[in-house]
Amino acid sequence: MPSAILVSYAGYPYTPSSLTPDNGLANLAGALIGAGYDVRILDYGTVSNMRRLFPEEMTETLKPDVAELMRGEGGAARPSGPQGGPGAEALEQLKQIDAALEQHQAAQMQAIAEEVAEEVRRLKPDFVGFKLWNGDGFTGSVIIAEHLRQEFPSLRIYAGGPQVSWFGEAIYRRTRAFDALLHGEGEQAILELAEHARGKRELATIAGVIYLEDGQPRRVPPTFAVNLDDLPEAVYDEDVYPAMAGDEKIKIIVLDDSRGCPYQCGFCAHPVESGTRLRTASASVLVDRMAAAIEKYGVTAFRFAGSSTPGDLMAEVADEIIERELEVTYTCFGHFASARPDHFERMAQSGLYAIFFGIETGCQEVMDRAVRKGIDLGSVRATVEAAQRAGIFVVTSMIVPLPFDTEETIRESLEFVLRLRPDSAPVQFPGLLPGTPWWREPDKYGFDFDPEQVALVGLDYKIKLLFPPTLWQPLPYKLNGRSFAEFTALTMQFTAELDAGGILVNLPDDNALIAHCAGMTPRQFRDYGRLWCAVGDAEAMGEMVTRTNASILATGNEP
Repeated sequence: MPSAILVSYAGYPYTPSSLTPDNGLANLAGALIGAGYDVRILDYGTVSNMRRLFPEEMTETLKPDVAELMRGEGGAARPSGPQGGPGAEALEQLKQIDAALEQHQAAQMQAIAEEVAEEVRRLKPDFVGFKLWNGDGFTGSVIIAEHLRQEFPSLRIYAGGPQVSWFGEAIYRRTRAFDALLHGEGEQAILELAEHARGKRELATIAGVIYLEDGQPRRVPPTFAVNLDDLPEAVYDEDVYPAMAGDEKIKIIVLDDSRGCPYQCGFCAHPVESGTRLRTASASVLVDRMAAAIEKYGVTAFRFAGSSTPGDLMAEVADEIIERELEVTYTCFGHFASARPDHFERMAQSGLYAIFFGIETGCQEVMDRAVRKGIDLGSVRATVEAAQRAGIFVVTSMIVPLPFDTEETIRESLEFVLRLRPDSAPVQFPGLLPGTPWWREPDKYGFDFDPEQVALVGLDYKIKLLFPPTLWQPLPYKLNGRSFAEFTALTMQFTAELDAGGILVNLPDDNALIAHCAGMTPRQFRDYGRLWCAVGDAEAMGEMVTRTNASILATGNEP
């Protein structure tokens, strides 16, 4: 029987939601199994892997100091030094610990690479497919792939995932371990790559593939043509997906409700990843998949993945859930252009716990010029208040600073959120991703950067949980003349002022849902989750995962 190994190494978890199952690889496994393949998913986003990547003695050393540093600012470092970060003595100690931690994790990566190699020796797969994540997830995946390439020179090794969609050909400037990279949707392409691995298909005939020809990258355009009603059944069986056994993963299943985004927001890579044409699954099919997950796996908690989920679709999903009397809880994205306040009561009745809205700014001029969401900020309050009245946890994200922001417009955004009073407001600094309007027209939006340098740095860029963003490795771009340290200082200041105003910051909708299932308040979960990840407290994380899964797998029980 032909076989395949699918690998997801996302690195050390920087948020509890990093421990949820990988629906993308579960979909690919379903496609391959349907074609007669034996499949093994190796997912390293587990409690056990968190434990192995962070020595227990280091955890005990860090707990008191990091808890103090993080107190009161939504996970950002508490100001104590001249730049609003840890003082000089504490900073030096953290740097030493961070260096020791990197050395430990590098040694563990070599061990993980050998473990994957052992699976290749045992299963003798036709190919190995990697899902490439950012930061140390990318670095670690490259280490594994290069180890396999050295030991098994004839083995076909492919890769897809977010890093390929964003950085594409730049990956071949970092490594030549992959026979092909896949940009776009994998459910059909994985079968065609499987044919290539068996010598039955040329790479040039596979949509979305990037490969080397005479040493130079060649790209075949993606089609973004998958019908979401026809997706293969996602497979989470423990014999296929061993990480699903026990309480290694948080058992919230992600469902593909929509792909593609027509909005072309200035910062957003979703149109790059899945096309500019919005495609949706049918409400009945989505609820069929929820019912199947309940029946087969006992899972009652879900997250809808679409970034532009139409309000009417989610209302139809809610009606289907209520009609079938399914007892579920879930979260989804919303968009102010399609969300209807009169839908929210039914959505809440069906089990919608949280909804994520991207606002990004409270200044209409900056919204129109930099964000380009097509949102009238005057209508935002009514939508948010209607959702909250229905009992839905409302998350509204912000980006600070944005192109064209001034001291006055940032203050306007701050006052907007303080008046709006969302249940949570994640705040991000402005990220720069290939293919977005900001990337394509940097002069128009006030960015200054070398595209090749940003791509190469971005591939391995690591989030340093022990430090505030101002002390992370500087990203090589400027915005409005400000360096990375300068504009992230504005991000931190905005976050601190929201926190001082009583707004819960930096808790996205997926973590809000996990908190609900774990029986924790959103603020408790924000504070403890950030601390657990920062100090490597796998024991506390594991206890939370066990509580969460007990709730998720107990159909109809409230946490």
